[in-house]
Amino acid sequence: MRKYTGVILVFILGLGIVIYPHFAQWFNGYMQSKQVKQFQTELETYSEDDIEEMMSKADACNKDIYYDESGFHDPFVNKDEKLERFKNCLGIEDVRMFSAIEIPKLELMIPVYLGATEEVLDKGIGQIEGSSIPIGGNSTHTVLAGHRGLGTKEMFRNIDELQPGDQFFIHSMDETLTYEVYDQKVIEPYETEALEIQEGKDLATLFTCHPYRYDYQRLLIHGERVE
Repeated sequence: MRKYTGVILVFILGLGIVIYPHFAQWFNGYMQSKQVKQFQTELETYSEDDIEEMMSKADACNKDIYYDESGFHDPFVNKDEKLERFKNCLGIEDVRMFSAIEIPKLELMIPVYLGATEEVLDKGIGQIEGSSIPIGGNSTHTVLAGHRGLGTKEMFRNIDELQPGDQFFIHSMDETLTYEVYDQKVIEPYETEALEIQEGKDLATLFTCHPYRYDYQRLLIHGERVE
């Protein structure tokens, strides 16, 4: 029996190496969904006035973003100045969970944080500074960035599977916004025209690196709000 012990141990080790990433992705997905539920539970303790005040500030910030002529910048390159202006606009000292994104086709429910710092992107999806805060509305375009997977977290790894007609949802503080995919696009980091606000439209774009395991291009999944 002893001569088989080494073989058995190697087999168990190999099995663990194969299983662990899948288990870790499932567990982290479960924890992200749990965070969203906790966030929604906490919202129930807020007064209507508190929520209305925060949403009013966010709406005012979106108007400032709409009239900002400095343009949109790639979130993985230059964002410090816009992040500071963004926090000052909302009257907050740090970034925080503001909503959640649900993608039924990929069975994802992930927290969305204000700002897209590396710290944020390690734990969830970040609303990119310079894009609209995800509360919807005419002449808004929120851009939500996520890594293309972190080994033990799926994040936006498989968003290339989303096709025109698929839907995703943004659960904000006071309502659920429904967006329908209308386009998938690959761009260079300096090509930001596709991320700009379009007058009168309510848009949301999912943003990640491309191709998978590399980061020299960007993959965009464009969605427009539907009732």
